[in-house]
Amino acid sequence: MESKRLIRTDTILLTAGLMLIGYLLGEVLLLVFAAVLLAVGLDGLAQAIARKLPFSRGWALVGVATGITAILIGSLGLTAASLVQQFRELGETVVDFGEKVQAWLTEHTDINIMEEMNAEDGDLADAVGEIAGHVMTAVGALTSLIILVILTLFLAAKPALYRRGAVRLVPPNSRPLAEDTLSSLAHALRWWFLGQLVSMALLGVTVGLGLFLLGIELWFALGVLTALLTFIPFIGPLIAAVPIVAVGFTEGMQTGLIVLVGYIVIQNIEGNVLVPMIQHKAVELAPALLITVQVLLGLIFGAAGLILAAPLAIVAMITVQKLWVEHTLGDKVT
Repeated sequence: MESKRLIRTDTILLTAGLMLIGYLLGEVLLLVFAAVLLAVGLDGLAQAIARKLPFSRGWALVGVATGITAILIGSLGLTAASLVQQFRELGETVVDFGEKVQAWLTEHTDINIMEEMNAEDGDLADAVGEIAGHVMTAVGALTSLIILVILTLFLAAKPALYRRGAVRLVPPNSRPLAEDTLSSLAHALRWWFLGQLVSMALLGVTVGLGLFLLGIELWFALGVLTALLTFIPFIGPLIAAVPIVAVGFTEGMQTGLIVLVGYIVIQNIEGNVLVPMIQHKAVELAPALLITVQVLLGLIFGAAGLILAAPLAIVAMITVQKLWVEHTLGDKVT
């Protein structure tokens, strides 16, 4: 009885220690996890190509990495200037829409939501400090991006090496369970990553094309913004709806209503048809649980926590299913 209590106490202390380390090293661990997620996606694409074409996995991975790099560089080279200009105009349009809403509120109520936002501070030292802060943020983001790319390439090049290293950290009699858990994690993350890419492409192209047909000049920037934010389930598309609807209503009431209804229809098709199909291959996340995890990680780790909340939730769910529900309790998860 006493030994069980000691084991239980050690387990609690170990869990608390790991949680403390996770909090203190949260940004580093999130960066590493992002690299693992991207590496799993690249590895999945390379394996799929190697099965369909007469290429080894290594050459398929080189082709995938080179192709993605070429597409990104080519797209940025052809559209960077136009995209930056459209994003600048998008910001001005959203601000103009906010001012119109404020004018209406001021006319009909006593609410003044723009008062503090328009407050000006003439302190030169504050301005210099703000500029320095932006520069440091940009340098930090660029450094993190470089580290992310390097980590992703190394992990994707030899995933078996790191997998074997992780398995060797557990006792020999538990290694088959560890192998099975890692295989399930890789499968789920690979399908989730694929599903998010498909959702991003579907919503980005559909929204951009719809706005283009309506004659809205900022269609390209809004399409790209929608695609990027769709990577964050539930919350991302809701955030993307704000500038889309705002721009639509600046074009007129009728256009705004068409944009609003159209976006709701597209979002429902994506959420009720496409996402369940892909979740069937990965893991089904309860919406309430996912949103809770997104809010918590967003509050603790900021944007990085919000972006990676869904795959982290998948990792937690599968780990609990394999190690606790199936192995400890003996219930098979279907």
